[in-house]
Amino acid sequence: MAYNFRNRNLLNTRGAYLGSSGSDSESQDDSDPDFLTPSRTPRRSTQNNTARAGGASSIRNLSGKRSRGNGEERRRGRRERHRRRRKRKFSQVPQAQISRRTVLSWLIGLGVIEENEVVWYVAAQSGNILGEGKVNREGILCSCCSGQLTVEEFEVHSGRKTRKPYQHIYLAGSQVSLLDCQIEAWEDKEEEETRKFNNIQPASKAVDRYDDACMICADGGDLICCERCPSTFHPRCIFMEIIPQGDWLCPYCICKYCGNGNGNGNGLLMQCSQCEKKYHLRCGGEPLDLMNPPVVFCGSSCRKIYEGLHNLLGSQNALHDGLTWTLLQRIDEPFTGSYGEEEYKRIQCNSKIAVAWLVMNECFLSTIDRHTRTNIVQSIVYNRGSNVTRINYSGFYTAILEKNDEIISVASIRVHGKRLAEMPFIGTRGEYRRLGMAYVLENCIESTLCSLKVEKLVIPSVSQLTGMWMDKYFFSRVQEERLVKELSLYNTVMFPSSVVRLYKNLAMLPDLNLSPEEKEGHF
Repeated sequence: MAYNFRNRNLLNTRGAYLGSSGSDSESQDDSDPDFLTPSRTPRRSTQNNTARAGGASSIRNLSGKRSRGNGEERRRGRRERHRRRRKRKFSQVPQAQISRRTVLSWLIGLGVIEENEVVWYVAAQSGNILGEGKVNREGILCSCCSGQLTVEEFEVHSGRKTRKPYQHIYLAGSQVSLLDCQIEAWEDKEEEETRKFNNIQPASKAVDRYDDACMICADGGDLICCERCPSTFHPRCIFMEIIPQGDWLCPYCICKYCGNGNGNGNGLLMQCSQCEKKYHLRCGGEPLDLMNPPVVFCGSSCRKIYEGLHNLLGSQNALHDGLTWTLLQRIDEPFTGSYGEEEYKRIQCNSKIAVAWLVMNECFLSTIDRHTRTNIVQSIVYNRGSNVTRINYSGFYTAILEKNDEIISVASIRVHGKRLAEMPFIGTRGEYRRLGMAYVLENCIESTLCSLKVEKLVIPSVSQLTGMWMDKYFFSRVQEERLVKELSLYNTVMFPSSVVRLYKNLAMLPDLNLSPEEKEGHF
């Protein structure tokens, strides 16, 4: 079939697959300029050298103590005025100038804030200015001690510890908080383009509505088509010995328990919110939660995995040597303006997702699906959904490794239930390679999967890195027919046939990030 591309601006034409998980040993650090986030020329600062007393007086209204009217409307108005003051000219930021990948560097790159712009830390209740500095790509340069601080360190240095520093740090010129700047950047039209639903529709002259690529191997050829969805398969890829006569339903359109579709007296099919497999309520699955109707599960194991992953979202987990790791997933819910704990965490998650994509784009050649022209890595990092099952990545999570607010290593993971998880991409920024950063992040992911009782982890690897993954990370080749058949039952990310698939059994794996003292009491 012919796909209609008129509504999608995927400009890259190289379509080159790297086709592997990255590593510290990986020497490829080329990035695709067609997929760099375009950055605007920063607006000229309108700030002046307001005295602290006058600044405290003008800032006091931002704390809400003396203001009237709806707080979110006021914030929205300030963001809009701030947006109008920015220059709208686009320009690329040379890679050599991007020394750090932080939330602040993302905001500067988009032109939402200006490098070396003066910022104030403002007390929530009194509105008094407690600290002053200049923002840059690495953090905030404190005016009182000339120390280079992270955003959180700047808050502590100012005598507060609210754990919401972006909410209380304001641009001195526009009096807009860094949190509002994050929202503004996330709502930017160019940023929105990176996370749109991949709605793939056949062209008006297409002879059918089906996908051009096999769900299992992503190649074309003689394909068998599902009667319910656009998915297609090579019979050999799903070990089909006899071509069925009449209608045929793919594994993603039938009940995982009884093998039947809708009807036949079994009722409607539900889709599990974790493994994304379908099931009849009468065949299995947990009772519907009427308080949370969109979230349903095919069984208790998927519910526990889903809850375990969501409990980790946005929470920084401290490691050794100042490293932290965090699990992220894009959550597109409307901002209420309350800036409560969950909303604040969601804003930070979304901002770091945008930065994680920039890191991934540095680490991998563009992986473009040659049939739909979808940018695979970008869609995975932003967990973009699709009406085509093969490129539906809504179930992906992103794990990041940070040091001093800088994201230095990124991995993408998806859990297909208790039997299987996949990690198609893991990459480390060039200056941190060969320092064991990917090893640390990969072990954090494995430890999390073990705690959720997931049994296997599957990755792809280019041939030149296969030995490293097997010797250093203890993966094995997927060779047994039993494993190959099992993998064909899951919607895993597909790569060219030259890519080697590896797996690891996760049961009873030790946590290599624990200190010797901690290991003694760890079982």
